[in-house]
Amino acid sequence: MSSRSLRIIVKCLISCMIVIVMVCSAFAGEENNITGMLVANGKKCNYIAEQVEGKVYIVYADGERILLAEGFGVITGLAVSPNESLYVLSQSKKRLFRIDPQGKVQMVKKMDEAVRAIWVDRDGVVKFVTDAGESFTAQ
Repeated sequence: MSSRSLRIIVKCLISCMIVIVMVCSAFAGEENNITGMLVANGKKCNYIAEQVEGKVYIVYADGERILLAEGFGVITGLAVSPNESLYVLSQSKKRLFRIDPQGKVQMVKKMDEAVRAIWVDRDGVVKFVTDAGESFTAQ
């Protein structure tokens, strides 16, 4: 197995583990117990959301950390699309936001449902999981 293949497999495993942890933690606690950080892996960098502070950072492989956007309220979901747009789910504002690769923030959808987790599939479709364990798409 080549080192390139091994790196791809390791990145996929890490991404899967992060998604599993995010989904499990979303279902584990009460809404008032939200603390900590969310992580999403991009192609060239990673993204970290400070949940309670409502801030999103870019983190590069060398450890450099840059504030990307803030003002989201309580963040409960973070996911990267294939085109490197970042989706941020704000529980307190009941909104889904998209940050494009140039850093422009746009409100995408008002969230009436009690959403606990988000992810983006390989086709770029944003999907959600509700408190009841049901899933639906953003469209």
